[in-house]
Amino acid sequence: MRYQPLLCQANLLAPTAIDLEPVDSIGLTYVLHCLPGRMPEKLKAIDHLRPFMHGGTVLFGATILGCGIAPNRAARALLDLYNGRGVFSNSADNLEGLEAGLRQRFATVEIELQGCVALFRAV
Repeated sequence: MRYQPLLCQANLLAPTAIDLEPVDSIGLTYVLHCLPGRMPEKLKAIDHLRPFMHGGTVLFGATILGCGIAPNRAARALLDLYNGRGVFSNSADNLEGLEAGLRQRFATVEIELQGCVALFRAV
């Protein structure tokens, strides 16, 4: 079997005690915009994942930004609704904060903006 995905459940906002060898990739797709706090606090989740990374581990994902974007009326209404209900916590999330935080942690960072979504890859 070419891929052998492993699903783990943990609190990304705290160090974890999962017994796991380093992996080749970690996906954070549509996770960061749901974590509470500003981008520097959210990116501490990556620090908690470090024990599961080796030098070539690829971190990838996507997050919905809340500012510095130009959402259409429907998207803005959904962002406001989800932030108001506490489903999202991304009102202050912007591309610059995401990029700066990833560059502090990784040598190679690629980010592509697609509408309100930042797609990222870091090694």
